[in-house]
Amino acid sequence: MTDIPSQLQTFDIEATDDVVKRHLRSAYIEHPTRGPYVKSRALYDAVEADIDDRFSLELFGRFCESRPYLEKWSRGYGGSYRYRILVQELR
Repeated sequence: MTDIPSQLQTFDIEATDDVVKRHLRSAYIEHPTRGPYVKSRALYDAVEADIDDRFSLELFGRFCESRPYLEKWSRGYGGSYRYRILVQELR
């Protein structure tokens, strides 16, 4: 596992990882038409109810940057980052 940003040291990263990985597998990797790309805002909106309430969109972005299974790909006009899901790291 990669280093956890200092702002996230008190969060349950393992539980958040499980929720995010489960969502990525079901909604993107195993989906018949979606590709291996996800926007940070869409991912946050999808898992927000299942992760620590202290996560804001900005802190969730820091979390995404620290995950080995998400590679920062591009930045959209709305400020949301697009990540490529690295399937081999998702296990």
